[in-house]
Parts: sequence; C-alpha cells; structure tokens
Amino acid sequence: GTFTLPKPFDSSLGNNFTSTTCPDFFTTFLSDQTLTSCLPLSLLLQTSNGFFTASRSLLKLTQILDASCSVDFPTCSNLMASLATQIQQPDKCGPDLKTENPLALTALRGFTAYQPLYKAGCLADSSASTSGGGSNYCYANAATDSENPESSYIYYLPLGVSLPGGSRPACSTCLKDTMAIFAKAVSSTQVLKDNYVGASQQVKMLCGPNFVESSVQPTSAAS
Repeated sequence: GTFTLPKPFDSSLGNNFTSTTCPDFFTTFLSDQTLTSCLPLSLLLQTSNGFFTASRSLLKLTQILDASCSVDFPTCSNLMASLATQIQQPDKCGPDLKTENPLALTALRGFTAYQPLYKAGCLADSSASTSGGGSNYCYANAATDSENPESSYIYYLPLGVSLPGGSRPACSTCLKDTMAIFAKAVSSTQVLKDNYVGASQQVKMLCGPNFVESSVQPTSAAS
C-alpha cells in the first residue's frame, strides 16, 4: 500500500514573521515540486508532522528513505545550496534571520545540512539482517530502536542540536560511520562544527577512544 510521502513545514506557518517577504519565500519554496520530491531529511526531521508520524513505523520510514535516497543528488544538492543563499537575502528572510525567527533558522539549517544528512540518512546498516525484520538503513533502525532511543539524537547535529549530555547512543558500526560522515562535513557546515567536537568527545567516552575521528580541531587553541 502506498502512503503520501511527507512534506516539510506541513503544519501552519503562523504569522510570527518580522517581514512580509519571508512567508512569501516559504510559500514559494514549499510549492516547488523539485524541493518536495527531493524529500530532504534535513528539513523533514524537524518540520514535518507527517514524517514524525511515519517514523513510528519501520516500514514507512524505510519507504521514505528509499525515495529520499533515490533522488538525483546533484540536482537536490544544488537546489538546497541555492535556497540557503536566497533565504539570507534582505528581500527574503534576512530580517527574520537577524531576529532569530525559529522557522527561518530551521529552514536555513535544513538547507545547509542537506548533504551530510543525505549521506547519513542513506547509510546502509552493514550489521542489519533485513530478514530479521530490521531496515537496511542505519537511520531507520536508530529511529525505531526502543532499547537505545538516544541513537537517533546524533542525526540532529548538523541541524544545530547538540548531543544531550549523558546520551547513550548504541556503539554500533552505524554510529561510527555516521560520525565519520559528519567529520568530513564539518569544514563546510558551521552549525555542525559547533556541535561535532562535543558529540565526538561523548561518543569516545562511551564507545572508546578510537571510535571517532578526532581530526576536527576545536576552534579554541587548547586541544
């Protein structure tokens, strides 16, 4: 059975905007068929009720990832980069970003986090026995892991959500591979840079010193 694939910002945008141009920009990009067909995990994770609901089902989540991971990546990646530039312009959401409007900030972070979250979201779970009812996606297994509910927290790092202290994600190949993807993306994603170092230190304490690449230097001189 097919179900409707989720869309970002699928509940009311409200009228909490500083400018009139920012909601117009939202309306424009949300009606863009290319954007919705990209199914960007980086936007769906925080702004889609449909995605949140579907995430309770491993089957539905796997179907969403199948679609999200089979898109034309260069096309979607270029679109996200273009939107990240556009949203910051004074005649789009510039004024709203200055006043830290949560919707505008979330959209900007979602655009800039597209690449690392595409790679992390589409990562195959090498340890998964799909015959055992698991998914072959790391993210789907993490998001539906009732024994280690904190395993999915790591995916929010590129969106500016730091790993909560005391989180205990499962020390799996998936976690290791996901952290490696984020380590490579740090240089191009400032929001990720702010959160990666702290998360990698937590993961090292939990999973052992060689579990993550520590090639990323904290911005302070002390290492």
